[in-house]
Amino acid sequence: MTDFLLVVTAYLTGSVSFGQVAARIRRTDLVSRDVPGGSGVFRQLGPAWGITVALLDLAKGALTAWASSLGESSWLEPLMAAALVAGHNWPLYFGFRGGGGIAPTIGFFGWLFPTTTLSAVVVGLLVMLLYWRGYWIRNRTKVYPAPVAAMVAYPMMLVLLRGEPAAFYTFLLVSVLVAIRGIRIMRNKW
Repeated sequence: MTDFLLVVTAYLTGSVSFGQVAARIRRTDLVSRDVPGGSGVFRQLGPAWGITVALLDLAKGALTAWASSLGESSWLEPLMAAALVAGHNWPLYFGFRGGGGIAPTIGFFGWLFPTTTLSAVVVGLLVMLLYWRGYWIRNRTKVYPAPVAAMVAYPMMLVLLRGEPAAFYTFLLVSVLVAIRGIRIMRNKW
């Protein structure tokens, strides 16, 4: 019973959309213009708001990873990771219109595998910077820099976690949820 409640709590924690909260504080409708994650808030409300939202989303991921150690089932960690990202992507409290799931994923795996996650984040940030400076700033395509970085960093994480089967499959499960949300976001933009 405790494990079930932890999984439900992970989804409800993920459903706290700090981007939506920031938009309501600023009295703007963010969802009609962008994705209510850190990058969307950054684009629509500015760097201070975007960074704050991203940090809060990272924190809810780390909190959920920590809470995953409180249960007993070997399946608790993957279920809580998936529930967290599902809640972030499709939040109960905000009409199932959420972010892309990148920051909570980083927070969750950053708590459990700090060095591995930091390596993937650094590579992702470099890819994002190169894409932004070398291509996006001139062409303004519909593919923003953060998803491009994720398309490199997520496979890198899978390679780095290949020696830890439980972590590998947990990350793979979360990656599928992020990819589903990312494809839906891209389809809506086009």
